[in-house]
Amino acid sequence: MVLKKTLFMTKLNQTRTIHIYVPDSYTYTNKRYPVLYMFDGHNLFFDQEATYGKSWNLMQHIQEENRELIVVGQECSHEGNNRLDEYGPYPFADAYFGTFEGKGDLTMDFFVHELKPYMDTNFPTISDREHTWIGGSSCGGLMAYYALCAYNSIYSKALVISPYVQVVEDYLYWQTEHTDFHYDTSVYISWGAMEYGKHHFFQETKICTNLVNQLIQKGVYAQMNVKLDGEHTERSWEEEVPTFLSFLFQ
Repeated sequence: MVLKKTLFMTKLNQTRTIHIYVPDSYTYTNKRYPVLYMFDGHNLFFDQEATYGKSWNLMQHIQEENRELIVVGQECSHEGNNRLDEYGPYPFADAYFGTFEGKGDLTMDFFVHELKPYMDTNFPTISDREHTWIGGSSCGGLMAYYALCAYNSIYSKALVISPYVQVVEDYLYWQTEHTDFHYDTSVYISWGAMEYGKHHFFQETKICTNLVNQLIQKGVYAQMNVKLDGEHTERSWEEEVPTFLSFLFQ
């Protein structure tokens, strides 16, 4: 089942809808579940709620794969370009959208200090680091990578899907180099050849490959998924769901 809660994000001074998938069995068993925290929660479960009319159908895939976990999706801001600001962990300039301060650290303050405590108090989570994961696509993929570095004591695994990395390349290299990763840190990172043309693909391949090499040198397990027909769409990301669920539970 999917539940909706409204929580207040203190540092951003906003309320935000949280989309929560929990196994149906949680109401009548004593089981506790690992938790996957995600960005763009409105795009995860139902087509009618997704920005472009197509979701990841994540609940359906979880049930078909017989995976037992809780998924917590924070809905992004839908005002102007606020999503880019809130899902940008560093200052950056985009040729199309403009210049942004980068309030991703404030967003992560909510995830770590408000959202996770709420979930651990009100739902049957397994709250330790080993069973606490984070993921997202595009800007959400960038945020998942940042969270794995900046909050490695909280998250043990990250799903970094079609990450928006070109505008913050140097920040990411620095962040990776200066992170002391726990020995059991794992990252799934994917991108597609059909996202925004060849130049974009070459850039993304270079950056993601460099990051993966850095991570491996620091003892992080990295699984890459380079998709020759992969697009920058929810439809394409839905196709990855069985693959990244296997990664999470391996």
